[in-house]
Amino acid sequence: MTVLVAYASAMGSTQEIAQHIADRMASTLDGVECRSVDEVESVSGYDAVVIGSAVHNQSWLPAADQFFARHAPELAKRPVWAFNVGMADALPKPFRKKGAALQQARLAGVLPQDVALRGHRMFSGVYKADQMSSALRFLFRLTGGRFGDFRDWTAIDAWTDEIAAQLATPASPTSPGSATA
Repeated sequence: MTVLVAYASAMGSTQEIAQHIADRMASTLDGVECRSVDEVESVSGYDAVVIGSAVHNQSWLPAADQFFARHAPELAKRPVWAFNVGMADALPKPFRKKGAALQQARLAGVLPQDVALRGHRMFSGVYKADQMSSALRFLFRLTGGRFGDFRDWTAIDAWTDEIAAQLATPASPTSPGSATA
C-alpha cells in the first residue's frame, strides 16, 4: 500500500499536520510519503491520497485547487481523503461554531465533484499575532480572537487511525470513493 499525504501550506501549520499524519500512518502502513502539492508530478504510483490545505479567505490555497484540477482523473480512481486547516478555534467564542460551519459548507461546494472523497475534516492551526497587521491584530483581540496553537492532535490522530484502518482492510467490491470517514 503506497499512500501520498500531500499538502499546501502557507505558514507551516498545515505542513506539520500533514507530516504528523504521514508519520502516524507509516507506523501501520508501508510506503507512506509526505510531499508538498507543488512537488507531486503524478499520483498514479499511489494507492491512496490524503490532501490537506490551509484555508485563507474561506478558500483552499490555489496550489491545492490546482493539484485537484491537474490530478482529478487519477484521483477519481483511488481512495482520497481531504483536510483543511483554518482558524475557527481562534475566532471570538460566539463565532467559532458558525465560522466552522460556514467554512465547511463553502469548501464542500468548491471541492471537485468528480473526485469522491472518503472523508473531509477541518482542523484548526497555529495563529500568531505577527501574521496580522497591528490594526487587524488589535481588532481581532478586541473582539475576543485568540492567538496560539489550536491544533487538536487527538482528533488528528483519531482521523488518521480511521484512514489507516480502512486502508489496511482488503478492498470491497464498491467504488474507491463510496465509503465515508
